[in-house]
Amino acid sequence: MAKIIVAGGTGNLGTKLIEGFLANGDEVYVLSRQKRRTENPKLNFVLWDGEHMDSWTSILDGADTLINLSGASINRVFNEENKSLLRESRVRPTSVLGKAIQQASNPPRLWINASGVSIFNGKGDLKDEESTDFGSDFLANLAKDWEAACLKWEAPKTHQVILRIAPVLMAESGMFAELYPLAKLGLAGTVGSGKQIVSWILLDDFLRLIPWIISLNEPDPVYHACSPNPLSNEEFMKTIRTVAGSSIGLPLPSFMAKIGARVKGVDPTLLLESVPVTTKLTLERGFKFNFPYLQLALQQLILKST
Repeated sequence: MAKIIVAGGTGNLGTKLIEGFLANGDEVYVLSRQKRRTENPKLNFVLWDGEHMDSWTSILDGADTLINLSGASINRVFNEENKSLLRESRVRPTSVLGKAIQQASNPPRLWINASGVSIFNGKGDLKDEESTDFGSDFLANLAKDWEAACLKWEAPKTHQVILRIAPVLMAESGMFAELYPLAKLGLAGTVGSGKQIVSWILLDDFLRLIPWIISLNEPDPVYHACSPNPLSNEEFMKTIRTVAGSSIGLPLPSFMAKIGARVKGVDPTLLLESVPVTTKLTLERGFKFNFPYLQLALQQLILKST
C-alpha cells in the first residue's frame, strides 16, 4: 500500500487512475478546488486553490508519489483569454506544488508532472524522449512553460518525472467518442492534407503506464505517454472507418476544418497541426504496450462500448 496524492484528480484521466490505485489498496489524497465527500476510507479529498500554500501541504509528508494532472481542457479557441486560462491553470498549480515539496520535511519519493506531446507541434520528423527540437506554436510553448514550472524547483529527495501525454483514446469521451459515430455514417474522411501526424494512447495502456513508472527505483526524467506507432491523419481516419465497417469517408478540406472547429468552439490547430511523437524509453526500460497498434486499440474500445 502506498500513499498517493493526485492534483487534478477529478477529471476523466484522474478519476480512472484513482480507481486503479484504490483497487490496489493504495491510500489516495485528491487535491480539489471543491469540497467533496466520499465513503471510501482510503480516498481523501483535500481542499486547495492551486495557487497558495495552505494546510493541504501537510499531506505531502510521507507520501510515495505526487501526480499532477492540473490544467484546463485545451478543447477551446486559442484567443488571449483562453491562452491565459490554459497557462495559469497549469503553471500556477505546478509552481505551488514544487514550492511545497521543497519545504516538506519528508517529501514524496516521486513527482510525476503531466505535460503534452504538443511540445513537438509542427515538427517534421518523429520525436522521442531524447529529442529537444521543440515546436514554437502556442501549445508547444504552453508545454514548455508547464515543464519549466516543475523543473525550476530543486528537489533532491524527490524524483521528478515529466510525463508528456498524447490524446487518450477512451470509449466515453474524447477523440474516439467523437469520430466513431461519424465514421459509421461515412463522414470520417481525411482532414486537411491528411499528412499531419496523430499521436495517441489507449486508456488501458495509459492506466498501466503510470503505475509502471511508480514501480521504478530510478525513473528517467521524461517519458512519453503515447503509442510507439503514430499515424498520419489519413491512416488514422482510414483505420477508424475500417473498424466502423464504412468503406467511404467524406474528406474535410482545411478551410472546412477551420470553419467546423470554430463552430464547435475549438481551435483549428487541434485538427490540422502535426504532432510527430513516439516513445523510446518506455520500450527500452521494459514497458509492454498491450495495444500498440491503432486497429487493435479501436477494436478494444468498441468491445467496451457495446
